[in-house]
Amino acid sequence: MLGVRRTPTYYLPWLVRPGLECVLVLNNVESRFKTGFNKGPFAASVVQYDARGTVVGRHDVELADPTATAEVRLDADGAEAGFATVTGARIFSDQYVTLSDGTAYTATHGRQEFIERYPRVVRILLGLAGTLAAAAGRTLPLFVKDQYLYLGASFRSHLLVMNLSNVANRVRLVVTGERGERVERMLKLRPMGSHLLDVSRLGIVAAEATSVIRARFEANAWFNLYVVGAGRKDLEGPLSFMHVK
Repeated sequence: MLGVRRTPTYYLPWLVRPGLECVLVLNNVESRFKTGFNKGPFAASVVQYDARGTVVGRHDVELADPTATAEVRLDADGAEAGFATVTGARIFSDQYVTLSDGTAYTATHGRQEFIERYPRVVRILLGLAGTLAAAAGRTLPLFVKDQYLYLGASFRSHLLVMNLSNVANRVRLVVTGERGERVERMLKLRPMGSHLLDVSRLGIVAAEATSVIRARFEANAWFNLYVVGAGRKDLEGPLSFMHVK
């Protein structure tokens, strides 16, 4: 009714840190089992967005057959995190992004969902309504997600919040600690932008060696989350990615 278009796409997180290599591994192995779709070549387009929603990389990839793979290094000068989209009319398989320090690596798979495109009039109306709601510390809760976060001296989780739309997205975060502490934050994400949330800066002190924090996210446009696992050295040490449902 509002004229919003949902374009099917895969999306995956990326993160740049000293000593780490972030690589997108493309494949189309599932097409091997789809009659009529198992003959190559298979073309894919990768677009990399930074936290401001700026395109910082474009890559056109072709896979010769269903068992072929291709690697795309995801990095960007002056940026630390964001997400990449993968589109292809005949691409049907899960895609993966890896983090490696040259010895060990971690990987997670992308989500095959969609990107929302709002027409200009609706973007203006959402912007006005969002400004009014933000004045009261609220947002338009069109999309809501709940997630556990982890906080401790040796283990903690950051969260990559991704705005999967072409409209400014005000994301209201409400977190509750194990002692009942309640903290609210408002994140304003640019179109196709993202935010790497540092859980340790929410003002909640870990009750135990590792505390579990309940978090609720409300947003005025489509968004999603990836957990970034960090240890004693925080973002300067070994990291891991994990997608959430």
